[in-house]
Amino acid sequence: ISEADLGLFGVLQAPLPRHDLHATAEDGTRRRNEGSNSWVIAPSRTATGRPILANDPHLSFGVPGPRHVIHLTAPGLDVIGGGGAGMPGVMQGHNATIAFGRTNFHIDQEDLFILRTNPADPLLYAHQGGWKRMKQVETRIAVRGEAEQVVNLFYSVHGPVVSRDPTRNRATAVSATWLAPGANGLLANIGINLAHDWPSFREALRVHTSPTNFTYADTSGNIGWQAAGGLPRRAPGHDGLMPAPGDGRYDWQGLQPLEALPSSFNPARGWFGTSNEMNLPPGYPVEERRVSFEWRDGFRHERVAQMLDATPRATLADSVALQHDTLSVLALQMVRLLPDVPPDLAAEAELLKAWNGRVDASSAAAALYEVWWTRLERALHALIIPSSLHDLLPGPVNATVQLALFQSPDARFGADPVGARNRMLVEQFREAVQELRGLLGPLPAAWRWGALHTITLRHPLAVVPAVAAAFPTIGGPSAQSGGDPYTVMARWYSPQKGGENAYASTGGASYLMVCDVGNWDRSLYLNFPGQSADPKSPHYADFLPVWLRGAMQPLSFSTHSVDAAAVRRMTLRPEAQP
Repeated sequence: ISEADLGLFGVLQAPLPRHDLHATAEDGTRRRNEGSNSWVIAPSRTATGRPILANDPHLSFGVPGPRHVIHLTAPGLDVIGGGGAGMPGVMQGHNATIAFGRTNFHIDQEDLFILRTNPADPLLYAHQGGWKRMKQVETRIAVRGEAEQVVNLFYSVHGPVVSRDPTRNRATAVSATWLAPGANGLLANIGINLAHDWPSFREALRVHTSPTNFTYADTSGNIGWQAAGGLPRRAPGHDGLMPAPGDGRYDWQGLQPLEALPSSFNPARGWFGTSNEMNLPPGYPVEERRVSFEWRDGFRHERVAQMLDATPRATLADSVALQHDTLSVLALQMVRLLPDVPPDLAAEAELLKAWNGRVDASSAAAALYEVWWTRLERALHALIIPSSLHDLLPGPVNATVQLALFQSPDARFGADPVGARNRMLVEQFREAVQELRGLLGPLPAAWRWGALHTITLRHPLAVVPAVAAAFPTIGGPSAQSGGDPYTVMARWYSPQKGGENAYASTGGASYLMVCDVGNWDRSLYLNFPGQSADPKSPHYADFLPVWLRGAMQPLSFSTHSVDAAAVRRMTLRPEAQP
C-alpha cells in the first residue's frame, strides 16, 4: 500500500486552496480543537426543580459567525436556537417541550479497500470468488471559457473507486458512512426539531450519520444523552485502521442500529456532560464495535464534572459561569513540574508558581504559561518525532500524551530522563520569558494574556481589496480574550504560524446557550460577532462587547416575550402570479 493508492481520496482530504498564508496552520489547529461542551442537569440538582441544558459549540470564528439564531414558528412547529445559514431547522435549541444540545462524538467512518482487477479487463475486480464489473457513470462538467469536460466515475460494491492502476491490476475503493442512502445529517434536524419526548427524539437520531453526542431535557423533568452517527458493521477481524482486501471477506455489512451506540436516560448522578472526551461507558463492547481510536483531551470534561458534582442546587448563573470558566487543569499540573530555575528567572518562576491556574485575559502568569507551554510542545515534538515523519505528524503531540511524558519521562529523553526533562522545562521557560519580554516589555507586572490573545475577524475573501473595503474588520488589539484550548471556555490559537499574531484566538464558542427547561423565557444565549452578515446593519458586530464580557442575553420564546422585545417587524409576501 502506498500514497498512490489513495488517489482522489487524498485530494479530497486536502484543505481547499486559499490565499491565506496561514491557512494550513489554522486548518490543523481547527481540526485538533473543534468540539463543544454540553451538559444537562436533572431537576433534583437544580434550584428551580426544572432541568437545565447548556451547550456551547466550539467552531472557528468568522464573519459571518458559524451560527445564526432563529425562531421558527409555523403550524406544528415552534423551535428556537442556533443553526446555520441554508441549513434546515435548528442545531442547538429547544421547542415547547424539549431542549437539545450537541458535541462531537468520535466514530471511524471511512475504510479503504484494495481491489484486484482483471488483467484483460480493468473494470472487472475479484469479489466473492468471481469477477464483478465496476459501475461506470459518465458526467459532464461545464467549465467557463473552455469546452465542457467529460469525466467517468467508477463504483464498486464498497463505494467510489478513487484510484485505478491497470498496470498493477489494482484499484482502491472507499466505504464511508456519509455515502449511505439517505445519509444527510442536516435533514435530521427536522425530526429533532419536531420531537416531543425521549422516544421521538431518539427516533429522529436514527438518520443522523455525523458522529455526535446529543444531550436532551424535557418539561417532564427527564434528561438524557444519546451518541449518534453512522457506525459501520465491519467484518470480524477488521478494525478499519488499515486498508483491507476488497475481495468480499472484509466488506461492511451495512451500519449498526442506534442502539449499538451508548446512551443514558435520567442518570443516577443527576447530570450528564460531554466535552468530546472518550465517553464510552464501562463494559461497552469496544473490541466488537471499534467505534473510534481517537478522542479529544479530557481536561475540559474533568473541570465540568468537578463543578457539577460540587453544585447540588445549580442555577442558570452557575452554568453561565461554567461556560466562561478559565481554570486550566492541564496548566496546574504542568506548573507543578517546573524545577528550580537560575536566579535571573526566579521572579518569573515565582509568578507562575503563585498562579491560580485561571487563564484570564488580565493575567500575567497566564501569558507566561501559554508561551512556555507552546515552546514545550515544539521541543517535545522535535525530541520524539523523527524529522522524516514531520510531514505526516506535523505536531504538536496530543496534550494528554505530553503531560504523561513530562510527569513520567522515559528513555525517549535519553539516559537520564528526569534530568533531561528538567533541563527542557527550564530551557523553554527561559525562552518563554525572553519571548514575552520582546512582545510585552521587560516588566512581568505589565504582561497580560489578553494582549496576545486578541480576536480579529476578517471576511474570508478579504484578500480581495473590494471585499475588504465592503466588509470592515471586527475586533483587533482591544478585543482581548482569556481561555485556551483546554479550558471550559475554549479559545484556541495557532502558534505554529508564528509572527505577531501567533497567540491570537481563532476559534471557540461563538454561540452559547443555557436553557431553563419549561420556563423558556428565562433561557439565555450569546451569538458572536452579531446576527447580521451585512456590514450596513447595526447587528453586524454588536455582540462582540457583550460576548467578551460573557453577558448572556435573554432568548425570548413565548409570544408575549417576543412581542415585548421586538424592535422591528418585517412581513414578506410573494408577488401575485399573473
